[in-house]
Amino acid sequence: MKNTLVNLGSSAVISLIVVLPFMILEVVNRRAYKEGFPSSLFVILWLLPLAFMLILMPMVRQVRAGNSLMANPISLLLRVALLTLIA
Repeated sequence: MKNTLVNLGSSAVISLIVVLPFMILEVVNRRAYKEGFPSSLFVILWLLPLAFMLILMPMVRQVRAGNSLMANPISLLLRVALLTLIA
């Protein structure tokens, strides 16, 4: 349970670091417009790398432990399909 929370937290922080420059650009370049901040856009932009890393981390952990990725080919196929869809 603790490992899952650490993975979620680190993925969330990394995703925020990836999206933060775009948020800053949006704030700086949209000062003259009288429109609201597109928060839903940035939430989606934050969720995509978060989901990507949460799907990828178990695969990386399995390889680093010395296990084969082909031990469960159906899971691998689903993970690769989701990663491709997100990318």
